[in-house]
Amino acid sequence: MSEPQTHAKSTGPFGTKVRVLDPNLSLYLDLLRLVAAFEVVLGHARHFVMPRLPGFISGHTGEAVAVFFVLSGFVIAFVAEEKEHSLRAYATARLSRLYSVCLIALLAGFVCDMITQRYGVVPLTDHPFYDPAYLTNLPFALTFTNELWFSHRVFGSNEPYWSLGFEAAYYVIFAAFFYLGRVRGAVVGVLLMLAFGPKVVAYMPIWLFGLLAYRHVRAGRVTMPKRLALAAFVATLLAYFVVKRTLEHWAWPMYDQADLAQLAKSFVYFALVGGLITVNIIAFRRATEGRTIFPAGIARAIRWLAGASFTLYLVHQPFFLMLASVFPKLRASAFGGPVAIVAAVILALLIAEVSERRKRVFQRAFGKLLGVGSPSRSTVVL
Repeated sequence: MSEPQTHAKSTGPFGTKVRVLDPNLSLYLDLLRLVAAFEVVLGHARHFVMPRLPGFISGHTGEAVAVFFVLSGFVIAFVAEEKEHSLRAYATARLSRLYSVCLIALLAGFVCDMITQRYGVVPLTDHPFYDPAYLTNLPFALTFTNELWFSHRVFGSNEPYWSLGFEAAYYVIFAAFFYLGRVRGAVVGVLLMLAFGPKVVAYMPIWLFGLLAYRHVRAGRVTMPKRLALAAFVATLLAYFVVKRTLEHWAWPMYDQADLAQLAKSFVYFALVGGLITVNIIAFRRATEGRTIFPAGIARAIRWLAGASFTLYLVHQPFFLMLASVFPKLRASAFGGPVAIVAAVILALLIAEVSERRKRVFQRAFGKLLGVGSPSRSTVVL
């Protein structure tokens, strides 16, 4: 999700104009996305390069993906209703967003893996998540069909790429229901859900929480007193840690096969996390209405860093694995882990300059291919 720069307004229930995505909420969504990306990075850093990293800081990788799903549902609903009024425009934005980052991320991961293979002390084959079938898995990675039904195809060591097999599926299913009409959309949508399989569909309600949050804000239904909204905002943060502490054992990797009982428990856990972040977003929107929360300098920093968060998410793990294999003493060093994390961030920022921050180049290319005009500078892309 890139910086939402247009603050669209919709009519509320009493004819008033409701600003759906005001500057505070826009920045807060970027901040949540940035924090979620860093949580995934820290979780993998503890595994590969910084084993002494405390779990209360780095033990939220699965929950971070649930946050991504809610944010995605919110912003996709926003752009579909406010900006991308045709299926072609929607497809252009989605394809440019994905491929502007994924192509170079897959290449960067492959380069890291080749360096690991050539110079690493610990071979890649010692890691259970590594799949050497690059050519076999590449078509699935490029078409985001890597998680169909009970498959879990990893391109080399880039395990985090799995979530795109869920996200892209949700983009397509939503588009069918939203753009193709009630009957045809329902038929195509159901067929798509059958094609993607139960594993992907099981967690789609969490993505839909974001859509419901958007619809709630758009309809102007958030009318609670601001102090109560602030209390609800704080309560969701506290409730998250209660849920995490008491029910975390229910969680199961979304991409992994599970029996029906385990899948149900895992869904309940991640749905609770997604529900809390949904309420958190709605409460924040109301509590900060009419105020400027983020100073200009901090706002610019959040937007700039968040503009590389997708890249960071997709390139950090092969990079960590390369460092840990080439420099095996890094894990035992007091400074090795922090240096590796900073290096991963710097790498992502550099790559983002030619990928994530250049998505309009891809939009123009896909726009020509699909017969869509050039995007405006205010287009929101997730």
